[in-house]
Amino acid sequence: MKFVKYLTLVFAFCAFTSITNAQSIFLGGGSSALFQELGQAAYNTVNVPAGTGCLWTSPSTGTNPPPAGADYFAATDPRPGIPAGATDENGKIFFAWNQNGGGSCSTPTINGSFQLYVYIQLDSTVGDRCFFINDNTGHGPGCTLTAVLNGLVDPAAGGQITTQNDVPGAIQLPAILISTLAAAPINSRFSVAGTDIRPEDAVFATQRALSACNVLIQRQFFNDVTYDLPGGGYQTLNPNVGTAISGDPGFGGGGFHVYNFNITGSDPITGAAVPASFTVNTIGAQPIIVGVAPTTDGDVANMRDITAYTLSQFYGGNLGRTTDLIGPGVGEPMNFLVRESLSGTYNTFEYSIPQSTQFHVSQETGNCDGTGHVLQNPMHLATAPGTFGGSVNRIRAIGTGNVVKFLNLAPNGNPTMGYFFWSAGNAKGLTVTKYLTVNGIDPLESQFVAPPAGCPTSYNGIIPGSGAVGDPGLSCVTFNSLNAGDYPIWSALRLVSDSRSATAVSGLLTALDNLNVLQSDYIRRNAMKIWHSHFQINGQPANAANGPNVGTTTLCLGGVAEGGGDVGGSTMLIVNNANFCHDFGSTVGKLNLTF
Repeated sequence: MKFVKYLTLVFAFCAFTSITNAQSIFLGGGSSALFQELGQAAYNTVNVPAGTGCLWTSPSTGTNPPPAGADYFAATDPRPGIPAGATDENGKIFFAWNQNGGGSCSTPTINGSFQLYVYIQLDSTVGDRCFFINDNTGHGPGCTLTAVLNGLVDPAAGGQITTQNDVPGAIQLPAILISTLAAAPINSRFSVAGTDIRPEDAVFATQRALSACNVLIQRQFFNDVTYDLPGGGYQTLNPNVGTAISGDPGFGGGGFHVYNFNITGSDPITGAAVPASFTVNTIGAQPIIVGVAPTTDGDVANMRDITAYTLSQFYGGNLGRTTDLIGPGVGEPMNFLVRESLSGTYNTFEYSIPQSTQFHVSQETGNCDGTGHVLQNPMHLATAPGTFGGSVNRIRAIGTGNVVKFLNLAPNGNPTMGYFFWSAGNAKGLTVTKYLTVNGIDPLESQFVAPPAGCPTSYNGIIPGSGAVGDPGLSCVTFNSLNAGDYPIWSALRLVSDSRSATAVSGLLTALDNLNVLQSDYIRRNAMKIWHSHFQINGQPANAANGPNVGTTTLCLGGVAEGGGDVGGSTMLIVNNANFCHDFGSTVGKLNLTF
């Protein structure tokens, strides 16, 4: 039934749809850390002149056919060999489009000036996979958008971009938008990935998940020794198709499939060529913040700073009392929310703190049975004895939205810790959650320089823009310490694309630069003073390089294209890398070398 509805929808409108190269079509998916920003920026792009833009959003619907009054959207991986019924990846979605001359939001004019931006929230690795299982003509077996429209206004839809209402509100999604995507192969395949880790890191995250959890695998070389870490344990008898990683039902549920892909050569499942070339555009630098809740709990209210060591041991399952943070006493047991291991947020946190070269523990520690397979899926590990009033739990939460939601709920009033990428959208409504400094460094507000007028002169933990009592406001977010290279947990937000979406991506990058002035979501690419050292990942091409520039900022004069992994790489000042390239005649920059 679902395919009959979908195909009828597509072909009913094909006769009215004219696709030209002048159109700006953006069909992508990936990181939840980018959903809010891309949605706002996409709407700002199509809303020129003002009053001509349209925005429609919908929460995730996880069943097909969907419930009455709802629609269904998924990124579908059609490659042969993937189990029937397990090809879809669900997530919330936005559509932003222009009325285009004499049209309206419900009946836009589809011609060469038409603009359409569609992004589905998955996670970084799934977004990269959806991009790289295409060839760059759009004719490969790559991810497509499956859409089932019930023809009803979804009463639960809308409001998914917390900084921007749907425009207009409470309308049906125009079916012509779906048929426009389906009318030509070059538009119907995913042509953009939103990611907060490099594609090389995304491939490794997949390969790690597909490896036995009782066997060490190699990642990279540091200090002349091999960097080994345990596999994920989600492997099956098929080396390219793993068990889906699930979220705890009590913490939002959900999940993502673990399917292999390559970023060079040929696809491991189909044997087809992957995109011959691709471009990685950096949007900016954004911190992961560590949140604790509820602030109505006395121990949580006293929390201010956490050392990297304590944070690593919390997420490695070795510590878990509130007094491990605030000092002597019995303390209370805590819950720790852990993202899925395909997430860019997870991988940035993993290799910056617990699985860094300093601590060598993992968020997956203890989640392995005797046969090398994952012990609990979804993870809900009681990892410390209940001798002090209850168990310490590490709990899998899929997506930033679930982490933020259940942090603020702090189920049963238990002290709860979680990590998430900072953004104005994520901050909104976190009225009983506070953020911590890490190793004494504040990721958001001014610390070693004078703050903006009216902003706190010392740390108080109130999340800017949250609406909590004493909220200092988003204008107090300066990222001073992050941009000085002092804060340890951050990543560069990126769009991975090719020629199919070049026009759309170019316009969106400009909108994102302007957006950040208003929302303080990240350090704009042209204002970044920090970069991560890149490195070769074992088993992948030896193409590590820091790149020639980021935005308008020179990384390495005459440098070669950015390549290799960088999540967990050393934080450097961009000026250091540029000077190194100049003084030593390097075109790759200062890397984590093996000699």
